[in-house]
Amino acid sequence: MHKLDPHTLFSIFEKGDEEIYRENNAEELLNNPYVLIGMVVSGIDNFYLIDEMYTRKYPKDYGRVRDSVKHKYFLKVYSYLERITPTELDIIYRIGTDFELERSISLLNDLLIYFQDIEQYERCGKIKQFTDLLIDRKLEILI
Repeated sequence: MHKLDPHTLFSIFEKGDEEIYRENNAEELLNNPYVLIGMVVSGIDNFYLIDEMYTRKYPKDYGRVRDSVKHKYFLKVYSYLERITPTELDIIYRIGTDFELERSISLLNDLLIYFQDIEQYERCGKIKQFTDLLIDRKLEILI
């Protein structure tokens, strides 16, 4: 069996969405807050699916690199959040009416907890702004 490389293990997902938009001449969408938040939510979800597959198939080898792979991947997902502001997203795209709120809140909270655990509190603050926005939207819908 070949050694698992934490730097290339999830490389297909690093390019993933961005590469698809570029290949289809839709690069302007990479600056669209609606698209970016979707990439964050689906990216975290995809990580967990792939993580589970590698954990089952290569428990020892993947177990050795899992933390570094997760760190690299979550930094990439977080970079999409850095491109947008919660205010921009709220005013223009009304995220709460288009995304599955419970799932989005849960996945963003996972990202928040990850950065909290490694004590990167500035990132936590940014993520919290988005989770607060989603929670507010959920309350508006319920009322």
